[in-house]
Amino acid sequence: MRYITDILERYKGGFDFVPGVIAANAQGIMNRGIFATGIAVNEALYQKRKRLQRDSNYDANVFQTTDYCFADIELCYKDGNEEGTSLCFGMSNIRDVIEGKSEFLIPPPLIRCQRSKNIAVTVIDDGNEAEIVENFGLNSWDIEMTGIIIDMQEHQYPQKSLKELATFFEINDIIDVTSTFLNDLGIYSLYFKEQSIEPVEGFPDTIKFTLQAKSIKPAEFSILTGD
Repeated sequence: MRYITDILERYKGGFDFVPGVIAANAQGIMNRGIFATGIAVNEALYQKRKRLQRDSNYDANVFQTTDYCFADIELCYKDGNEEGTSLCFGMSNIRDVIEGKSEFLIPPPLIRCQRSKNIAVTVIDDGNEAEIVENFGLNSWDIEMTGIIIDMQEHQYPQKSLKELATFFEINDIIDVTSTFLNDLGIYSLYFKEQSIEPVEGFPDTIKFTLQAKSIKPAEFSILTGD
C-alpha cells in the first residue's frame, strides 16, 4: 500500500492557499489516522503476546486510541430503500483506503456554516438611532463543503467516485446527515443548492468539489381541537 504524503500540496493546488490551522489539520488528519491505526494494532499485538507468554513482568503503558471521527460526514438518502444511497467523507474513508477496501481517498471536507436571524426592524421618524426590533426568528443554515477526491491506487482520474458524487447531487429531496460537528449545530437534514467540480492543477489523480446546501427541519403543526 502506498500512502500519499503530499496531501497538503494538493490542498494548496485546489484552494490556492491554505491557512495555518487548516494546513495543520489537512496534513495531520492523514498522519493521525495512520498513527491511531498503528496504536490499535500495537495494542492488539501487545495483548496477544501478553496472553501467550503469561509473563507478569511483561508490561507497558499503552496509549489510548483517540477517535478522530468527529470530522466525518455521512450523507444518506433512502427513498423507501432500507440500504439507501450514501456518501461518506472523513476518517472512515481513510481507514477503508488503509485497509484496501477503497481506492479513492476523500478526506474530511472543509466546512463553512453560516446563518442569520429573521429580524424585522422599524425605524421611528425623527428618532436619534431609534428603531423597533422584533421577530427574532432563526433562518436555516447555509452549508458549504469543499473537499478533494484522490485515486490512491492507480493515481488516475477518479472517474468512478466523481460520477457517484455528481449523481448524488441530482437527488431532489431531503438528505439525512450524520456528523458530530453538524449535528452539534442542530443540522440533521439538508438539501442541495449548488455543486462545482474542477481538476486540481498538477495532480491528474485529484478532483476538487464544492457542495452548497441549506439545512432543513420537518414542519411542525399544532392541531387545535375545540371543547
